[in-house]
Amino acid sequence: MDCQSFFELLKSRRSIRKFTDNKPARSHIERLIEAASWAPSNHNRQGWKFMVFEDQQQIRMLADKARKSVKKAIREAHRLVASRADELIHFVGAFDQSPVVILAMHKKSPAVGRSLLLSATSELASGEALSTAMAVQNLLLAAHAMGLGTCVMTAPLLAGDVWKSLCDFPIGFEPTCLVAVGYPAETPAAPRRKNLEHILEYR
Repeated sequence: MDCQSFFELLKSRRSIRKFTDNKPARSHIERLIEAASWAPSNHNRQGWKFMVFEDQQQIRMLADKARKSVKKAIREAHRLVASRADELIHFVGAFDQSPVVILAMHKKSPAVGRSLLLSATSELASGEALSTAMAVQNLLLAAHAMGLGTCVMTAPLLAGDVWKSLCDFPIGFEPTCLVAVGYPAETPAAPRRKNLEHILEYR
């Protein structure tokens, strides 16, 4: 792939929230995870895992549990949070119509470095969450190149108890994000992007 083709791939990728009923084959999902596995990672630890859900009943059940979990938390929250309750609850379970959902997870930072991380400006200094985020970006681009649509979702992580209570949730890992995957049933317009002068600064 030449440079121009690569930039076209980058610019034409969209977040897809509506999918057809066709479910991607497992061989396609495995290609996506393979693409993810080639991302750079902190000290080459490759501290990521991917849990794939492809049963519609289970996906809807997880979305329902996530909504109920956050709804309960909102009832106990401050009024300012409660004022956005409906919107928040919607996004928490917005993966319920996805043919396939991938839960990306990152390894918790090593215990030996936790005291150092307490004084760091961000827990991202451990590099594990960022490594998984880069792996997810590989996955998104590979999916687009294969004709699949994807959408990264972080609102569902507000229902942390739902994900951590999953059977066989890997010990020592934390949820990073969800990725909905399927064949696109929509073609969203390109979102506005900030000009370089608004995001680039030379020093």
